[in-house]
Amino acid sequence: MRFFRSEIEMVFKMLGILTLIGLIVLPMAWGYEQRKQARAWQSVACSYRMREVTRRVPVVATLDYTQNPCLTLERLGLDLDVTR
Repeated sequence: MRFFRSEIEMVFKMLGILTLIGLIVLPMAWGYEQRKQARAWQSVACSYRMREVTRRVPVVATLDYTQNPCLTLERLGLDLDVTR
């Protein structure tokens, strides 16, 4: 026993498939954006830390840390303290 015409059932099936695809793709896109923002904020934090280090130790001022400040901090052995 069918409740709807075959065209309407096909539309419902397509809507169901699109909904399932959306339920998979949207969280992945959200996670990607969150990760991108987290990396940007980490870079800002590293830049501030490098500025602080440069203020305290003027010899470090000769380094070019504008491209990747986190890598520069890591090379100097001054990683960000994330566990407090």
